[in-house]
Amino acid sequence: MSSPRSSGPTDGCESVAEVLERLQGVGGPSWQAFLCDLLDGAGLSYGRFAAACGISKNTVKRWCTQGGVPRSRDTFLRVGFGAAMTPAAVSTMLSRYGGYCGLNPRDSFDAVCIFCLRRRSDGDARFDYGAAEALYDRLVPPAAPAGPSSSSTTRLMARILTIDTEAEFAEFFKDFGQELCGRKLKLERFLGDFLTVRRLEAGRDSGRAASLHSLRLPAEVEKQLSLLKQHGVVPRRRQLIALGLHLDMTLEELDLLLTYAGMEPLYARDRLEAVVIYALQQLALTHPELALGNATALLAVTRDAATRRRCTELAREYWQACYRSEDEDIQGVADYVRRILEELDLDEAEDLLPLLRSRW
Repeated sequence: MSSPRSSGPTDGCESVAEVLERLQGVGGPSWQAFLCDLLDGAGLSYGRFAAACGISKNTVKRWCTQGGVPRSRDTFLRVGFGAAMTPAAVSTMLSRYGGYCGLNPRDSFDAVCIFCLRRRSDGDARFDYGAAEALYDRLVPPAAPAGPSSSSTTRLMARILTIDTEAEFAEFFKDFGQELCGRKLKLERFLGDFLTVRRLEAGRDSGRAASLHSLRLPAEVEKQLSLLKQHGVVPRRRQLIALGLHLDMTLEELDLLLTYAGMEPLYARDRLEAVVIYALQQLALTHPELALGNATALLAVTRDAATRRRCTELAREYWQACYRSEDEDIQGVADYVRRILEELDLDEAEDLLPLLRSRW
């Protein structure tokens, strides 16, 4: 049960050598090209666009002529405001070019940005990034409460997109402020189920779940997990992909993980992610027991109805088809993908490879 996706450069490849040949000339999303097109389409100079964003002219010029990308999520947001982009367009930009989660209506500041971006994209120039910060400071108490929500993310987003005035938004914030907690509960539940499964497997000999440390996750990946659990901070895209691979997720499951984080699924036109897609597709063909094992193990621990339904359907499909795996053993999905990336020697894999190595 693979997740639907458009065709990519590695489709039909039968070897790593063929992957490398297909990837010649294939580039990932280019921030430089995107930004140049944005300025050309709006007819803006470096200086005018920089002023609209609240960043330096030299920074914009460097991005357009030399490359490089913004170093923070807030800077991407400033670009979105400067270009009067819609909230949906800003979410795509954040995920595709920055590796950040998209705009989340459960996050207090993101909710304010969604309202202000919508008003600015409709032509009201008063709602710039500074106005969003000022409105946030007026509405959010120093210690905003956090907790589970009784409203869906979709409903919260739809409600914000219908608000026309600051007074209406302030009333919305008064009614729903406690639900704008910034946490992605589906992401945390999904990861929590996988972590429970892997800890139970690691502690099988002792009859109880092993510690998180026993999973030998890289220090940076374990740190990101801690930040997510304690503060609701969503990991960057690369860290999240690495975590999914360490937890032996299939392609469908890794796409779900990214979706729950507010990001796009693995992108077939990105050279690095195309290789990850290829590797996971190969594993699905040669080791179908991975998907079946995940499904049956998750069914034993999860309380999430959608996860139970997906796993039940997958397990039924695999049992009925009597899939057989190859004799070759693998040490784990992360190790399998790491070895393929090392063989290809992709420059784009420089940041991901250290995250795929176990701590010891």
